[in-house]
Amino acid sequence: MQNLSSNQKNPFVVSMISTKGGVTKSTNVANIGAFCADHGIRTLMIDTDIQPTLSSYYHISNQSLFGVYELFNRPDLPIEQIITQTEFENLDIIQSNDPRDRLTTELNGLPGGVLKFRELIKNIKGYDLIIIDTRGTRGITVDMTVLASDLVISPIKPELVSAREFVRGTINLYESLSIFTNYGISLPPLKAVINCLDHTRDAKDIVTNLYDIFSKLSDENPHIELINFEIPNRVAYREAASRALPVHRHSKIESENIRKLCSILFPQWSAQLENE
Repeated sequence: MQNLSSNQKNPFVVSMISTKGGVTKSTNVANIGAFCADHGIRTLMIDTDIQPTLSSYYHISNQSLFGVYELFNRPDLPIEQIITQTEFENLDIIQSNDPRDRLTTELNGLPGGVLKFRELIKNIKGYDLIIIDTRGTRGITVDMTVLASDLVISPIKPELVSAREFVRGTINLYESLSIFTNYGISLPPLKAVINCLDHTRDAKDIVTNLYDIFSKLSDENPHIELINFEIPNRVAYREAASRALPVHRHSKIESENIRKLCSILFPQWSAQLENE
């Protein structure tokens, strides 16, 4: 495992959120995280979902006995003992290990529990990027992740139900946290990205409507943006996942798409991400 030196600068923290399940949050975390890691960006993924898809996405080279539950409840443990190493260089993970969702109960009963993750994240050094997977419902574990982040990414499928749920659920979640700005906590920008886009007329019509909706939302809140990029619905993503591979290692075409997406999301590393 890499040396998690305390004198490293703070990592850039990203959360992947949606109040609707099945929008491929875990797939996006895995692919974005692995692409950045392969380009020399030291990346830690954290799985806070009680359905731990991300935790088993890639093969493991050094398995920790602990996970996200101990991150919150075992301050005596060095962070190195909680982190699991994947088989890929520069890519580690704190796995989900809370199937009974004890954290939700414990954090709801803790004064200031929604801010605990924000404090814990500050103690994780030695990484350039931390990217956090969340569950597909509203709750304190999602709220705490947003408040601990420098950037929120939210995938949207070009389907009518997904689009409505995004506006009703995810945007409401994000805006409801603005109360914390009264206490000196700034909300991170939210960048939505259209995901699993196919070539049907219905999907194209919904995409057009989404851009219109976000144009109005951005006028009201400039921190909310639908980025001008769409992730395609291609079999390469399913094939790569079944082989426990990042999609950029499986498909040259999708490698270029992931590069474009990461360059938009992380302009601070755009030159680094251009390297083969």
